[in-house]
Amino acid sequence: MLEAQIHSTNFDFERYLEARRKLVEDRLAEYLVEQEPAKLWQSMRYSVLSGGKRLRAMLTLAAAEAVSVNNATTGATANLSENALQIALPCACAIEMVHAMSLVHDDLPCLDNDDLRRGKPTNHKIYGEALALLAGDGLLMLANEVLIEHTSKSVASANLLAVALELSRATGPSGMVGGQVKDMEFTGAADDKFDIATVESIHAGKTGALIRFALWSGGKLMNGTEEQLTSLYRFGEILGLAFQITDDLLDVTGDAQTLGKTPGKDEATKKATWVRAIGIDGARIKLSEMEAEGVALLEHSALDNRDAPVLKALLKYAIHRKK
Repeated sequence: MLEAQIHSTNFDFERYLEARRKLVEDRLAEYLVEQEPAKLWQSMRYSVLSGGKRLRAMLTLAAAEAVSVNNATTGATANLSENALQIALPCACAIEMVHAMSLVHDDLPCLDNDDLRRGKPTNHKIYGEALALLAGDGLLMLANEVLIEHTSKSVASANLLAVALELSRATGPSGMVGGQVKDMEFTGAADDKFDIATVESIHAGKTGALIRFALWSGGKLMNGTEEQLTSLYRFGEILGLAFQITDDLLDVTGDAQTLGKTPGKDEATKKATWVRAIGIDGARIKLSEMEAEGVALLEHSALDNRDAPVLKALLKYAIHRKK
């Protein structure tokens, strides 16, 4: 069904993904050239360059392109998109570094204690717990360095400062870190000790914060209007929620070979998930509602290009994925 939905226009979503993913992968490799201490950089490179969907980076690039094209009065669409990509790439790469950091830390024995990530041994299984911890710390700081040092000078300094500030918020106590702590607090809790609001609060920080930032930052770097930035932020809330519901469902319905990580861990550790809160059928209904709301928002905000509905395709991609 997804294939039909994406290819119902002349827009080649798979080609779009492949081209943008290569841009991100190539630029990440440039930013992560091995230096001293070699072991640290090897550990950082291992987790960042070992594959992945690059969804968050795609969202940043797509948001930047959408704002650029929609706000242009003249100029070829291809040229506008190319300019937007070059402006947004450092931020997209910084987001991937932050995301990789969160995975390295999540996989540690003191948190989720996972041995498998993207079908490969987790970072601490290769480099040891201490170096994995430090590699995550290194990636977090390198992300800020890349964002500040490599973002085009054509971006207003006030906009770049706002993006750097929001990245810190998305990562810190009010974002990913805070969401992780809430997740820890309710792991192992009985079913009657949490509800839908609890689960939504956990994942608004742990998963949603970086996804919201990814979309908003792409628009902000392109000097989007307040209306555009508000729409991107709300779309990020919808997508972040939908992404997590899909993750929770895949943990129950997926297999290790397809997922590239160990399934069933949420249930084994009794994490507060959407599946535990409202069941598999309830989670699927909620996911369908989120998809419909996301599509409607895009259609009414004029952010998505009818000839190249990138954001809409990314929403469907995130929801209908198998891993």
